[in-house]
Amino acid sequence: MDTIDREQRDGTSTREGRAATVEQKLYDGNHSNAGGDVPVSKRPIALQWFLHDILFIAMLSLALVGVVFRLPVGYWVMITPVFGVISIVEGWSHFLTRSERLGLVYRLASIWCALLFAIYLIHNGGVQGVMNANARSLAIIILLALGTFVAGVQARVWKICVVGGILFLVVPGLGWLDQSPLLLAAVISLTVVFGGLVWWVQPKTD
Repeated sequence: MDTIDREQRDGTSTREGRAATVEQKLYDGNHSNAGGDVPVSKRPIALQWFLHDILFIAMLSLALVGVVFRLPVGYWVMITPVFGVISIVEGWSHFLTRSERLGLVYRLASIWCALLFAIYLIHNGGVQGVMNANARSLAIIILLALGTFVAGVQARVWKICVVGGILFLVVPGLGWLDQSPLLLAAVISLTVVFGGLVWWVQPKTD
């Protein structure tokens, strides 16, 4: 009996010692972290907005560069597929099932292919005799604005629709931009500021 009681006491003391050791480690860990929490460094607001909306900024920047420098038709033909890829990438997460996503790709591919065909018709030999170079450039910008807006609606991405709306506003503002380079800088600055404010006020998800 004495041997059994001794073994029980030894087992009980061993368990109590292990529990005390665990409690001591938890206590030490909590106290060591209490005053030593290092705040997580956050990126600047401007950088967060830029990384969050970089694709939309790229769309608008590519379009404005073509408008300002009056780049040839080859430039617009190259950026049209880029716009199509961006619209598919941004709209992909708004559709959950495989069939919905395939439908999105089909619709957007049809829109941008039709836009490319329209650009080809504008620069066809027969049309060039009717429209001058400035009229053809305006027509291409209008087509790109329309295609961007419709693609935003199909992709359920309102920011792509905003890019298309800005391109619509560029068309009547081309005369002003030619007369005042400062106005061009002001328009671009206001566009960037507006995009930053929109990103700031929209709900954040962790």
